[in-house]
Order: sequence, then structure tokens, then C-alpha cells
Amino acid sequence: MSTEEIKADNRGRRIWRIMLAACLIIIAAAVIKRFMKPEDPIVTVPLSSVSTEAPERTDIELETSMVGTLMPASVYYVMPKTSGEIREIYVSQGDTVNEGDPICRIDNEDQVEAARIQRDTARIAVDTAKTSLDRMSALLQTGDVSRQTYEQAKTAYDQACAQLDAAQLSYDSQSELSVVTAPVSGTVESESMELNAMAAPSSQLCVISGEGARKVQFSVPDRLLSAVEAGVPVHMERQGTEYEGTITSVDLMPNTQTGLFGVEASIEGAENIAVGSGIKVYFVSERAEDALTVPTDAVTYDGGLTYVYTVTYDGDSGESLSEEAMISEQNKLATVHKTAVETGLSDGERTEIISGIEDDAEVIVSWTAQLYEGAQVQVLPKEG
Repeated sequence: MSTEEIKADNRGRRIWRIMLAACLIIIAAAVIKRFMKPEDPIVTVPLSSVSTEAPERTDIELETSMVGTLMPASVYYVMPKTSGEIREIYVSQGDTVNEGDPICRIDNEDQVEAARIQRDTARIAVDTAKTSLDRMSALLQTGDVSRQTYEQAKTAYDQACAQLDAAQLSYDSQSELSVVTAPVSGTVESESMELNAMAAPSSQLCVISGEGARKVQFSVPDRLLSAVEAGVPVHMERQGTEYEGTITSVDLMPNTQTGLFGVEASIEGAENIAVGSGIKVYFVSERAEDALTVPTDAVTYDGGLTYVYTVTYDGDSGESLSEEAMISEQNKLATVHKTAVETGLSDGERTEIISGIEDDAEVIVSWTAQLYEGAQVQVLPKEG
């Protein structure tokens, strides 16, 4: 190797050593800086706050509503007591009538004439029997007839008088029955009379609803029959006004077309509401007495199951407060448990708990994103 080559080789080695030393210095400075840097301070954050309450023993009632129809409490079907041709009509649908007001006039002259003939015949029979009785009485005094014969004449006379009374009553009735009158005061709900049409005791002339009291008619399916027995109280609502009432009757057989059972209820203070108006009827369809309940908002659902979140306090759970967490002085550290429960009735505000928790459970009734099994929370003091 020549002298020049040796010099070049020595220069390369020096440069390499310098670069290596520089790298070592840089690495050493970085390591020293890391070890000399102070640690970041621990930042504490407050735990999520929750409110809890114990389950409450109370009665839960589930209401069902049906649409009913307001009807008159008393309905009268007006029918004539005699046959004949309708000659005059005095009322129409919607009219208000008083008891005794005329409804229509029926031409029953044939019946009146027949009753008159029967009455006159009975009068003749009485006169004849009276003459015979007077004669028998005189003969009895002279001893020309026996007491038995006299008694027979007297019996015949008494019977003739009774027949005359009946005939007279029939004649008076036929005379009066030509004018059909309203049996009660009220409103003519329907009217089915036509001039010159024939009327008979089996034909309906009109329907009159009595004044004042009203009733409500509605229908229920068979599953609700046990909730609508006679005497059960109900409350009703129409256009913002509340009414009270009581179930008075329930049909024993369902309607053949709807399959529903008819129900009637009394109603108080509805005299001024028009007949036929709709009204909403509310009644208790299910009831749970002395049930273990929690607020409905405390119940959650996950994967087809029902849960409530409960807590155990630090002393009970064995958990300790993590280094990064903090709680306010008046609050209590607790651990969250996701507890499966079986629910029953719910009235919207409270829900019945059939199983899963006991009366002494502490149920979370407020919401926070940190609700999961094992989460630490701080429980706010209970009001009061």
C-alpha cells in the first residue's frame, strides 16, 4: 500500500470515529433528558353521581278505557191499548212532552160501539133480574116461594149487576183509549206513526226517554268480565269534564255479531248531555295489592331481559376508591350491579317487581352513562 493510500485510510477511520461519538452523545442526552423529566401529576376526576331509593310497597291499579254511549236511564215504548185507524198525530221525533200529553188519536168507533151494546145489554139484564128479585121478595113474604128460590133470584141479580159494571168499564175505557197519552214527561226519541195507518196493541207508536237521569252503555270482551261486575265504580270523561258512576248491569250472553258483552253504568251530573253522545269510560281492569314497586324509569331492558341497577356501598362490596377518582364529602362510595328482575303490573309511574330484588335493595333511580356492572359511583344523600 502506498503512502497516499495509508493516509486516506486513516482519514476515513477518524471520520467514522467522530460520527460514532456524535451518535453516542445524542443518545446519551436523550436518555438523560427522559430520566431527568418530572412525572406528570395524577389528575383526579369526580365519580358519576346517582340517586337511589328503596322499593316501595303499594297498590297498583291498571285502568282500561272503553267508549260508551249516553242513554236515558228510563225508556218507555208507547203502544195503544186498542185497535183502530190513526186519525191524528200530535208529536214528532225530538219533541218534549209532559205526562198525560196526547200522542195520537185512534178511530176505535167499532170497539166503542161494541162496548156500548154490551153495556146496554147488561143494563137490560139488570132490570130483568131486579124485577124478578122484587117479585120473589113479595112471594117470600106471603110464603108462596121458598127461601132457596128467593136466594137464587138475588144471586142472579148480583151477577147481572157485576156484568153491568164490567160492561160500563169496558165502554169507558174504549172511549178514553181513542186518545193515546204520554206515560211520562220526557223527549220523543223516535216516532213510527202514519196517518190513516192501522194501530194495534202490539204496534209501537213512539219511544219516550224520561227526563233527567242518564245511563251509559258500553261493551267489553270476555277477558274483562271479572272487572265490570255490578257495583264496581267507574269514572268517565267527555270534552274535558269528569263524571262518576257505577256499573249497574252486565249482559250474561255476548252480542251475536260482535262477541262482546253489553254493560250499563249509572252516571251523575250528565242530565244536560244529549242522548246518543259518546263518552269515555274508565275502570280498573287489573290490580296488585301491597306490591313491591320501583319507579318505572328505573327499569331497563337488554337482550329481551329486564333489569334494574342496584348499588352496594364500599363497606359491603370490598371495593376501594381508585386513585384517579374522588367523591364529595357528603356522598357515599358505591358499586353498581346490573340486577335482572321479573316485572308485573305497571301504571306508568311505578312498576311491580315480582322477583329479583328485596325490600331492602338500593335501586338507582337517576341516569348516568357510567351504569354498568362493577362501576364505581357516588350516591347522593336522600332527600329528607
